[in-house]
Amino acid sequence: MSSTSSAASTSSSTFTEMSANIPSDIISDILTRLPVKSLTRFKSVSKSMLAFLGNPEFVKQHLRRENLKNPNLVLKHESKLFYVEDEEWSKARRLPLPFSLCLEKVEISGSCNGILCISDQQCNQDIFLLNPSTGVFKHLPFSGFDIAAVENSFTTMGFGYHQAEDDYKVIRCVYIYDKPFIDIDSYESEARVYSLKAGEWKDIGAIPYHLGYKAAIWLGNDFLIWKATIGLGRTGRYLIVSYDMSKEEFKEIPQPIVNHNDELHMEVSVLDGLVSTFYLSKHDEAHIWSMKEYGVTDSWELRFVIKLPWRVENYNYIFLKPLTILKNGEILIEAGEKARILHDPKKDSYRIINPIRGVPRRFLVTPIVGSLVSPFDYHQG
Repeated sequence: MSSTSSAASTSSSTFTEMSANIPSDIISDILTRLPVKSLTRFKSVSKSMLAFLGNPEFVKQHLRRENLKNPNLVLKHESKLFYVEDEEWSKARRLPLPFSLCLEKVEISGSCNGILCISDQQCNQDIFLLNPSTGVFKHLPFSGFDIAAVENSFTTMGFGYHQAEDDYKVIRCVYIYDKPFIDIDSYESEARVYSLKAGEWKDIGAIPYHLGYKAAIWLGNDFLIWKATIGLGRTGRYLIVSYDMSKEEFKEIPQPIVNHNDELHMEVSVLDGLVSTFYLSKHDEAHIWSMKEYGVTDSWELRFVIKLPWRVENYNYIFLKPLTILKNGEILIEAGEKARILHDPKKDSYRIINPIRGVPRRFLVTPIVGSLVSPFDYHQG
């Protein structure tokens, strides 16, 4: 017997003995404290260990504990993806994409509970769900739209966990423009939703808003959030639009009352599980508002006023975007592909994140939790 086989046999018998003498809830509590990387290795120890780690309740318990930590990072450079799993965000590894030949360009079209939704940047025809921590992925069936994505078209997507139905859902929206670059609000549209539980797409009809982003943000419950637009140029304005996975309907979310004459740019984020807006002011400062109670206009609260210590034009203000709030209260802000900034609201200070080993200097960031959730098992939210 080889040393590897011997070690596996010893580990298997050790787990069997341990599980016979220690209550399963204590074993579960111990194992949920370990990173996915370690637990993935344990899966090969024995069939009983594989079954234990794949139990939906254990997966949910582990996910809840991982959500108490700072997120991992997925870095996108051109059509390459890299994964950062260490707490210091110091090194990255290239993410293998066995399905990359199916895609002209790689687009991250959403993330939820440790799963990435990845699609073709051109028309989002091929859609994959990938857990970067485990490498498990699923290719979704063709969505079969009635209107075809053509040259004068735009697609946007959303991906989230539908708590009410214990299901993961992907929404794909297609717009065909009558007068591109002249009248952005003159279009034909169609949306379809894929249910991981049902394993099929459902036509939900036309979209009453122009969703201007390539991907929605999952709010952490039954809603997806987009920044939407009406009109072009100086006459245009931004909206916040949500999709309710239970009611299968789109709805505009009223924004906080701000002086739009002083605001240069607006972004939409989800911070601490709250719908949030990021307004960049003419006065070299940014304002972050959060809706404390979803859907209640009066619950908007100005949470942070960030005095920008750099000149906005050096970072191209249109690309500044808050991504997440860390457990120590620092706000991770992305400045396009050029830089990642951590702002400490308590000290009113900022720092540039050091270069990450193993990845080119220019990239876009998607924060993501490490998890054991499988894109094949809908009941692990």
